[in-house]
Amino acid sequence: MPWEIDYALLTFTQLKKSMYYLNNNTKITIDSVLNLSSSIIDWDKSKLPKEYFIEKYNTYSLLLDRFYIHNKKIYEGDKLYGHLDLQRECIGKEFTHYMNICPDLYFSETALTTLIQTVPIVNNKFSEYPHYVIIPEIFQMWDETWQEIVAPEYLKVPNEAWYTADIFDIRANKKITELQIKEQGKVGLRIVKKWLKWTGWFDLYSKDLYEKILIPPKDWKGYGPWDLFSMNIAADLYNDHNFKFLEFVVNEKIGKYSTGPLNQKEGPNTGYWIQPSIKKFLHIKENNSKEDQRQRMGKDGDPLKQMKHSENSIIKKRIKQLQKNKKLWKSISTEQN
Repeated sequence: MPWEIDYALLTFTQLKKSMYYLNNNTKITIDSVLNLSSSIIDWDKSKLPKEYFIEKYNTYSLLLDRFYIHNKKIYEGDKLYGHLDLQRECIGKEFTHYMNICPDLYFSETALTTLIQTVPIVNNKFSEYPHYVIIPEIFQMWDETWQEIVAPEYLKVPNEAWYTADIFDIRANKKITELQIKEQGKVGLRIVKKWLKWTGWFDLYSKDLYEKILIPPKDWKGYGPWDLFSMNIAADLYNDHNFKFLEFVVNEKIGKYSTGPLNQKEGPNTGYWIQPSIKKFLHIKENNSKEDQRQRMGKDGDPLKQMKHSENSIIKKRIKQLQKNKKLWKSISTEQN
């Protein structure tokens, strides 16, 4: 979004640093979009013009020209547009894995390499599980369902203090952890066993999982809870249908720039750092923010309510769709017919 434009510089800078750690044989395509949809913003009433954001986006994008294939796009239409639309556009037979990267996220310059280098380990040691997601460790979150993917050094942080995470502390602790691993001679990789849960911030998905299983309803547009939807699909399949799936955690740390001392709003929240200084110069149409879109989507309304566990939930409907495809179902489940 335009109010997130300076996050693009932070993200692209980290991706630029990341390329020096990657193998030259690794081919990565990055798809990014500057979303200037007039469905969300009234540009005639805004004090900052589209050109301001276009100039910044094009300049920041120069950081990705070397090594990466960068498909950059500027959306200026009047339709509702967001990450759900972009994700559908990015599917391609030439890709072996997929990642989503949130724009307001800190990740180290070695995080991308760590995820990619973990793939052959997973493929060799867990070949019977073709569907998987590989994720970094996170700071403490608000309830126990996150515990298995929280970095060990943050487990003593109270759940109610989750929003105090300081990404600069996270970076310092990463160096300490790397030293410990080097001394112990261990690779930091573990399997999630109790709660299948991930952030959707900086995760790597196997091809078939992303392309064939975690497909949101067609009528979802713009910004919606794809992360919650995908976790529920994977969990239900795993718990109830012997889904050939595993979740792995690597010893990299990620966190949001918008928590800790950079947060400009008291209490448990994120997103109050860079955005306010730009948002006040934009005229955002009423009831059309990212948050509003998550609450009303598709022909059936609120997607969060649609995910409530019932026989008519969108989760159950998606699983029934998968079961109808007998060839696909046989490949993803050991459940007996």
